[in-house]
Formats: sequence, structure tokens, C-alpha cells
Amino acid sequence: MLATILGADTRGYADIMEQVWRFRHRQFVERLGWEACRRADDREIDQFDSEEAIHLPLLVDGDVVGYSRLLPTLKPHLLSDVYPHLMDGADWPRGQRIFEWTRCIAEVSEKTIAGVPISNILMTGVMEYCLVAGIQTLVVETHPKLVNLLVTTGWDVMPLAAPSVLEGALIVPITAKPSMAGLLRHHELYGITGSVLDLELAPGNPFSASALRRVPFAELPHGSINYARMAGE
Repeated sequence: MLATILGADTRGYADIMEQVWRFRHRQFVERLGWEACRRADDREIDQFDSEEAIHLPLLVDGDVVGYSRLLPTLKPHLLSDVYPHLMDGADWPRGQRIFEWTRCIAEVSEKTIAGVPISNILMTGVMEYCLVAGIQTLVVETHPKLVNLLVTTGWDVMPLAAPSVLEGALIVPITAKPSMAGLLRHHELYGITGSVLDLELAPGNPFSASALRRVPFAELPHGSINYARMAGE
């Protein structure tokens, strides 16, 4: 399931975070060829892995098989400090409940959770976490193909600038907003019938010391209840 580890709490989850650093190195450096991130210790860590970062590792039988990271936009993040040119001089959204979505990847695997592919669990978990944590908007620098995926799976997507070529690939900065209707769309598309968050392992509330609470319908059996849709859906 998807753990929710705040950067300030990583020492309490040292074993999981050690897996995270090595998983990120395997996926982004060895698999995708991000040579600028290669490290002799095979641990992919950057300047944004601070106390303000939120780590979302997906665990199967104790092993990290997927991962996403959220960065607060009121602190240094990739768009502000590494890729501001993607905005072509325009500004981008910032706010307490606006985060940047980075380092999202699942391993190439036939592993499933309750019969659902791990990549689908990961994407659903990011939206569910945003809803339970109160994160209203995600800023993403991504490929047009992923933009299409986000739109078709229920995210409210808005381009922030025209696509740019970055290291030979088209990249477009966007905002992606979660919604209850979007989470239900994920559940319907992927056959998910319950929460995918492991809030007992790591409660991960970025705005309060209180525990996070799951989205009510995620705990109920789908198919037996008709959930209200947003207008126009």
C-alpha cells in the first residue's frame, strides 16, 4: 500500500527511506538514464529531499515498488530552481496547499495489489492522498502523453505554458487538481474497491499533527451505492 512519509519524519522510517533512495536510483538512473543523478552509493537523493518534502512509497510485502514525491511550492522546488524557463517568463501557482508532483514512477513488474497493477495503485494513491491531506493543486512538468492520462483518469488539468523541448523530449508544465469525482473515476477504471493508503504505517499530515482520515466512499463496496457525480460528467 502507499505510505505517506513527511520529510521531517524520515529518520523514523529509515529502512523504507533507504529503499526509496535505491529504488529511485534504479528507476531514474539505471532504467531511464538520468546520468546527472548517478551516485557512487547508488542512492538517488537531491537538494529537494528536505524536511518539507512528502514521500509516497508504494510497498508490496515490505518492498518499495513505486514512488512519488510532493514538494511545497512556497519552498524551492524543481520548477522554481531548475526549470523556470519552461514557463517562458510567466509565473506559476504557489500556495500553502499547492505542491509540485515529482519523481513519480513504478517498477516494470507483473506485481499487483488485490489484482490491480502497481502503476494504477500508485496513480490512484496520489490523488487519494491529496484529498485526505487537503492538497488542492499539483504542479507538474511532464510529457504530453502523461497529460492525456491525467485528463482521462479524472484530474482537472490546466496547461501553464506551451510545451518546451527538454533534453530531446517535449515537456509541458501543468496544474492537476484532484477531486472526489476524479478518485471515483480511478476506482472505476482500475477496479479498485477500497483505500490504497497505509495511514497506520505513516500518517503523513503536512498541515497538522492530527491523523489523516480516509475518504469515506473508498472504504465502501462499490457497485452497491450510487455516488453523486459532478455536473457535466
